Amino acid sequence: MEYPFISIVVGIRNEERYIEECIESLLRLDYPQNSYEIIIVDGMSTDKTRELVEKYPVRLILNERKNVAAARNLGVDNSRGDFVAFTDGDCKADPLWLKTLVNEMKNAPEDVACVGGPNLIFDTDPIFGRVVGYAQETFLGSGGSAQSTNSTKKHYVSSLPNCNAMYRKNIIKEAGYFDERFVVGQDGDLNYRINKNGYKFLYIPEAKVLHHRRGTLKSFSVRMFKYGMWMAELFKKHGEFVRWYAFLPSIAILFAVLSLIIYPVSTAPIMVLLLMGILYFILIFVTSIQVIYKMKSKYGLFALFVIPVQHITYGLGFLYSFANSLLVSKANSLSDS
Repeated sequence: MEYPFISIVVGIRNEERYIEECIESLLRLDYPQNSYEIIIVDGMSTDKTRELVEKYPVRLILNERKNVAAARNLGVDNSRGDFVAFTDGDCKADPLWLKTLVNEMKNAPEDVACVGGPNLIFDTDPIFGRVVGYAQETFLGSGGSAQSTNSTKKHYVSSLPNCNAMYRKNIIKEAGYFDERFVVGQDGDLNYRINKNGYKFLYIPEAKVLHHRRGTLKSFSVRMFKYGMWMAELFKKHGEFVRWYAFLPSIAILFAVLSLIIYPVSTAPIMVLLLMGILYFILIFVTSIQVIYKMKSKYGLFALFVIPVQHITYGLGFLYSFANSLLVSKANSLSDS
């Protein structure tokens, strides 16, 4: 069987904790060694990341812009393959990962721009990180996004996370590369543009990558806030919602605040808010049972706390981005006048 040459790009910054595990998994891939290259793009790490990377037979490129979008663009421009596979520095690829992606791409219709697989959880991660991971596999935690749902069936999706994806390189270039203004969510933006160009994304459950999750409440909250900001920026860029559920947490927050403000005048909004709160708690409780089943541990009950934190911080990030845009617009109008 003839194997095409593949370029694997890993964008990193300060990943000394996991980068060796990542590289070693890529070096152990069940794929002819002379048929793929590993390109590590480092965002000017301040820890021992680069020193660790230099121990391995990989290409190291420095990324002065530091963000992941710039790293992936550098990887694409310096790649030798017609296909570019992406994963992250805190991931571990299954030995059959690349071969599975290549076989599926070879058999896929020409309008398939990208194939990718699940974003799996390390059972050795801290309890909080595992709760986060399994909670985001549920519908309430992901809205059905392939980023976290981890379906067991092969099917077309609207987007694939770049911790586990392989693209036709020419289609990335045709779409205009990754938008380097985005600190997070660069893959979602690129995939949206590729979709608009008429191409498809194929999810392959057998193409497995394990991904370490955020292990603390602070890091998780900050991440969700940034995702909310990114989704708002994506809406402003394209003029429409990329994901149907993106605005729901923000609407819920605004409605809760408005209900409290007009409570002295009318109790009706508070009653509606109370009913919504009861329904929301029931959904969270059901989701927590799902997480307990997935984890096979009572710690899954922490999802009762994790999911509201996710929704609130995401919603606040979304609102912050819009409020900041309004303030900037107002300031510009005043300066012009």
